[in-house]
Amino acid sequence: MKRLEKIREFIREKGIDAFFVQSLKNLSYFSGFTGSNGYLLNTATKSVLVTDQRYSEQARQEAPDWEIIVHGLDPFSTLAEAIGRLGAATIGYESKEITDFQITALREGNRSVKWVPFVDVCIGLRSVKEESEIACIQASLKIAEDALEKLLPSIRPGVSEREIAIELEILMRRLGSEALAFDTIVASGTHSALPHAKPSDRTIQENDLIVIDFGATWKGYRSDITRTIIVGELESPLQKIFDCVHQALEEAVAGIKPGSTCHEVDKLARDVFLAADLESYSLRGLGHGVGLDIHEYPRVVMNNQARIEPGMLFTVEPGVYVPNVGGVRIEDMVVVTADGCQVLTRSPRIIRL
Repeated sequence: MKRLEKIREFIREKGIDAFFVQSLKNLSYFSGFTGSNGYLLNTATKSVLVTDQRYSEQARQEAPDWEIIVHGLDPFSTLAEAIGRLGAATIGYESKEITDFQITALREGNRSVKWVPFVDVCIGLRSVKEESEIACIQASLKIAEDALEKLLPSIRPGVSEREIAIELEILMRRLGSEALAFDTIVASGTHSALPHAKPSDRTIQENDLIVIDFGATWKGYRSDITRTIIVGELESPLQKIFDCVHQALEEAVAGIKPGSTCHEVDKLARDVFLAADLESYSLRGLGHGVGLDIHEYPRVVMNNQARIEPGMLFTVEPGVYVPNVGGVRIEDMVVVTADGCQVLTRSPRIIRL
């Protein structure tokens, strides 16, 4: 009910009568229902979950505090009836999470209702994590890190990026991951200069570096970790880049504290890159929130004046990507505390094979 009260407080604050939710992640977060089809209607006093007959019993079990309505072949006629019974004249909705077809059908079902678009309401309400959420993310992260530890002995010259990615993904699933948190990135040599490179058939060479960005999922919650692995000895330009990124991560993590803006946190790492004359090869942001989605609030990026709060959980992932030379990214997950942050990632930041 604590989560539901967040929506009700938003309804009262904005002066609307109800709020409509259809994103499955938000539906799960606020109601506990984990089915693949559903809609939430919330007023300041009532909460309705509409789903189809496949999930009627599941919805009653997972969302016992909600009124459950089962729709037929056309969900919009059932939603129109439910809205009519609620007597809502103005209903807010998340404009990013709905198609033109769906909002048109909703408007046609209740022509007297004023539909008010909002952006990123629910993902904002999810930005401060509860202890149970942090525990799930830690469990997800442990799966990913344990998989990396088991993977390392198999990384050697002659093995391809694709083979490394496949083995890592199999290990995560065997260790309990429900699904990949996102598409695994494995990029070596000059290929690593592409921040979101797809694993290729390029084989690992002696004195290579390998960027591996990956994550697991546990009880719906995702993890995100990147390690740049050194195979042998790096040439001077790459070693300089690696050392700079490592320093940027350490300084950013050390400087995180509640009340800082996202821009200020990003600047902690960016200043290191500027001093090394590498800032032009970095990206425009330092990190992002993680939870039920791999990219959530806060957005730790340049010029974002939103302030971080205790309980916010996000990545710190400085990176430098120099075309035709190579790239380095090292990424930890942190949760903001009352006076700083706790680093959740335990894997060594420097891994040399």
